[in-house]
Amino acid sequence: MCSNKDDGGDSDGNNNSVQSNKKELKKFKTLSFSDFLDPRQPWDLTEGIADSPMKGLFSFVPRKLKEGPWSKIAIIGLVLTLYLLISALVDVNLKNPPSNGYVQEFVLPTDAYPAYTLGWYYNIAGFFWMTGIMWMIYSFYSSFAAWISFTLWSWTIITIRHGLCALAPFVPSVRIVAEILRFPVLLSASITFVVWNFVLLPVILLYFLKDDPSRRNGFLKFAFGFRMCNVHIFNIGFATFNAVSVEPRRPLHIGDMNVAFCYIMTYLCFYYLILDRIGVHLYPIFSPRVPWVILSYGMIAGTCIGVYNFWSYMLPI
Repeated sequence: MCSNKDDGGDSDGNNNSVQSNKKELKKFKTLSFSDFLDPRQPWDLTEGIADSPMKGLFSFVPRKLKEGPWSKIAIIGLVLTLYLLISALVDVNLKNPPSNGYVQEFVLPTDAYPAYTLGWYYNIAGFFWMTGIMWMIYSFYSSFAAWISFTLWSWTIITIRHGLCALAPFVPSVRIVAEILRFPVLLSASITFVVWNFVLLPVILLYFLKDDPSRRNGFLKFAFGFRMCNVHIFNIGFATFNAVSVEPRRPLHIGDMNVAFCYIMTYLCFYYLILDRIGVHLYPIFSPRVPWVILSYGMIAGTCIGVYNFWSYMLPI
């Protein structure tokens, strides 16, 4: 960065640099959806933008994880992981088709949604608390930029389900949506809690920032701030109370697996086909440019299966 104490002879050069950076930022901001579909465009749409804001934001990520072609082993590993998951899901659906249709599996009796109970009041309080956290995050960044993260996707659907469960006794049409969101809420909260606290946070601190004490301390302050503790630590509590402890409770079924898989696939496509192309590397351990990313794929696949089995055990059969 340039010092504020510049010599007079350098002022023109500094002004030109500022103007150049503004032009580069403007170019970055004018990317359109068609750029992502245009085969003539490079994979990295930030090419030619020497000082892209994304490049500065993720400067702590090693170049090998954010630049260059995807690893062939990573591509094979990703395809194989998806193939195995899809095959297993199709097999389960074929062997155990629902007797009354997939949609009806999410329909519960009308009296399953009581009002004015302790759980109902909790859903109202939880909805307003979580909405307040989202407002704090939006106000801090003055935009919805943080919603590109899996964490905020998860926090948002947990918040929505709290609100839907509060409305469910009075607005029957929202009940099926609340039930469809039950397992995505539990799965996304579990993945966020486990991967952030026990994988990403230690890796960032002990590997990516190990030689930068100042930045590491700043990151620690950020990671354990009020907002981040809510979305990374307290999130599992909100999800558990809302989707497991509070009425109505029901066992998980095949339909839940199908919905959750679609949810995860949607974010996977968003991360690799959109964010990766504009230099947003939120989760370096999932970089497709190194062969060992297959370990991360295996971890996520195993986590998804483990989470389903765990919450199936916790919910009534």
